[in-house]
Amino acid sequence: MMETVLAVIALILSLALAGISLIAYRKSHLRAALYLIAAFLLLAIKKVIETLHLAEWIEKDVSMAVGALEVIVLLLFVVALWKR
Repeated sequence: MMETVLAVIALILSLALAGISLIAYRKSHLRAALYLIAAFLLLAIKKVIETLHLAEWIEKDVSMAVGALEVIVLLLFVVALWKR
């Protein structure tokens, strides 16, 4: 139960940060904000996949997909900071 609550909180925070990044992009038109939007949205997708796996609604092992999404998110963060 607690894992689900924490997953929902993480999902809400990642979507909120994606929204804040979208607002920042509209004001500044910086490409780094686009990378942040993509990273936070992928983080939300990753959290949904993990939550579905925790709840055992899907039966396939998704660790490979979750690991790949995590690497992509981290790379987008690095690119957003690097381009700045």
